[in-house]
Amino acid sequence: MARNKNPKSNTPNPGKDPRGTYQPDSYYLKQPSWRFNLMDKEVWPAAGCFDEIVDKLSNYETMTWAEIDGASKSSKGSRNHFIKVDRMDKKARERLDELRLTYDEYYSIALTGKTRLFGVLESGIFHVLWYDQNHEVCPSIKRYT
Repeated sequence: MARNKNPKSNTPNPGKDPRGTYQPDSYYLKQPSWRFNLMDKEVWPAAGCFDEIVDKLSNYETMTWAEIDGASKSSKGSRNHFIKVDRMDKKARERLDELRLTYDEYYSIALTGKTRLFGVLESGIFHVLWYDQNHEVCPSIKRYT
């Protein structure tokens, strides 16, 4: 069998850009979008709190996800961050099973000192799941106790 005299090189042509590269964290440079299709109206519902939620999310719309993720950073970390399921309260884990949501982690957005929105963050879209008014979904572990 004859060998190909001009084998293709594995080095990219400097004059061409790749068409479809996907960077999983590329949404960090985008402004957020919100969806309410996963909102749980039975456990930790947002009834009567819509104005508070809309006000806070509207403020975040002027930022990128990188800025939101770094907002209100302290020595303890950001108040907006991913939380692994195993760190959530037992009631929250059981409710996730009931809803058949099987993500490894969920995103928490701080609205006030104790109040959080929990949901799924995918490709820059935050799907609101719970309105946690008393920090019950993922209680804080108090230091020195």
